[in-house]
Amino acid sequence: MYYFLNDNMQFSKSGIEHAELMRLQLFKDHHVPAKIVTRIFTMNLHDVMMGAKLADDDLVNLFEFFCGSQSVARKPLQLADFEVPMDAIKTRKQRQVHVVQHGKLLMIIYLRGKTGDEVSNVQYFDVNGKTIKMDWWDTRGMHCLEQLFDWDGKIAQEAYFGPDGQVNLEKLHLLNHAGQERLTWRVVNYHGTSWTFNGFQELTRFFYDELNQNDESNVFICDRTVECAWALFNMETTAKKVLHLHNNHVADSSDILHSTLNNNYAHALNNWHQWDAVISATPEQSADVEARFGKAIPAFTIPVGYVDAATLAAKPVPFEQRQPHLIVQVARLAPEKQPEQTIAAFQQILAQFPDAQLEFWGYANGDTQKLLEAQVAKAHLEASVHFKGYTTDVNAVYNRAQLGVLPSRAEGFSLMLLEAQAHGLPMVVNDVKYGPSDIIQDGVSGILTTEGQQQQLVDAMLDLLSHQDKLATFSAASYQNAKRYSEAAVFDQWQKLLTYFKTVPVATDSVKTYEGVK
Repeated sequence: MYYFLNDNMQFSKSGIEHAELMRLQLFKDHHVPAKIVTRIFTMNLHDVMMGAKLADDDLVNLFEFFCGSQSVARKPLQLADFEVPMDAIKTRKQRQVHVVQHGKLLMIIYLRGKTGDEVSNVQYFDVNGKTIKMDWWDTRGMHCLEQLFDWDGKIAQEAYFGPDGQVNLEKLHLLNHAGQERLTWRVVNYHGTSWTFNGFQELTRFFYDELNQNDESNVFICDRTVECAWALFNMETTAKKVLHLHNNHVADSSDILHSTLNNNYAHALNNWHQWDAVISATPEQSADVEARFGKAIPAFTIPVGYVDAATLAAKPVPFEQRQPHLIVQVARLAPEKQPEQTIAAFQQILAQFPDAQLEFWGYANGDTQKLLEAQVAKAHLEASVHFKGYTTDVNAVYNRAQLGVLPSRAEGFSLMLLEAQAHGLPMVVNDVKYGPSDIIQDGVSGILTTEGQQQQLVDAMLDLLSHQDKLATFSAASYQNAKRYSEAAVFDQWQKLLTYFKTVPVATDSVKTYEGVK
């Protein structure tokens, strides 16, 4: 079994989540057993999974694993089915229902979403009006969580339920001798025994070990090292462990051999000996990794995504049907993507093409969007620059635009660039490590610019928009360029890693049985 380790899966997905979903489909298409693994508790997980076209067996979550709730019939709890005392008075206030008994607020029933009568959670009060308990239901209608509060209104204990109504996991909020909170986790009556763990990382380690008890030679591919690497390194059972580098692994690309490491990979790379293999998306990064860390651990070069057969076979969008002078940047609104440079460059575009429009597609990190909106307002660009947010139909964006831009100061193998090319969208992108020069054919399907040289960005966009015939030729070349990343071509790269792990057996002399704390 191949396990793809992540922290969470949400509606708004980053490139890493999209890469995992594409990889899972690739493995399924070629009958390679694989699952995505997450560890964060969420009450809408199966809604997210349905949106991503994942079956219940495609993803295993820590909480659902121990609670036995991976497959539960969907029957959302409705307000009419929630019982309150006969003599209680119910008053509806927007998406809340206040329940009063004998003049005292007994509970507040919170309704899920913006419409309908589906119950999300219920808050209970004591005679003094203090919160004593919260009960929660997931979107399938299963009572999944109970939170108990102390006199100060802080959560003291959390209990996680399975579909049988039994507590399977507990989270205890305790204070140490210094008055600092210490979180203790308990797995309750698991295979007849209860286990106690000092912190969520230890619980995650136990979770990985239990996944590994399936009589298979398992390979754990770590996609989120900050969250998942500690538990992986400290497993008590033996499995193959693969580091997947989705971005630049160093902070300064001009000094690959000596630069400080990217914070997202520092812990993983400082424990280099823990890995059995490393995956990079481009030959250049694989070479740089080997130059710095040596060749004792094999480095595999595998693109993080591919273009499916249906997309490659689809009829190209006629260039004349694209919206004239529409520029899009499809990426997280994050500092490393440098959207502020796109806005500054667009001011010069707008001076020559008054009908030009700039659209940003993607969710925002922190307060990035607020800062960008302030930049737009200061430049009086509100009528031409639009923040569209996250979309699940990004292909429609690519098919409508004439030009894409991505002035990042750092990139991994950008799925956005590959998707854009597959939909005939020429790109103007900074030639940074790693990926843009591998995906974009400079001067053919797009233009590579130098990071820090904003005028190059402006000149490239002006040149293409000013010469629509040339831009149409670039669009046609983009469709052809994407064929290099067909499903068959990318799986050939994966096959090298799959074959390697078939020939390298898992060591058994150091296998331990996790004893835990009973």
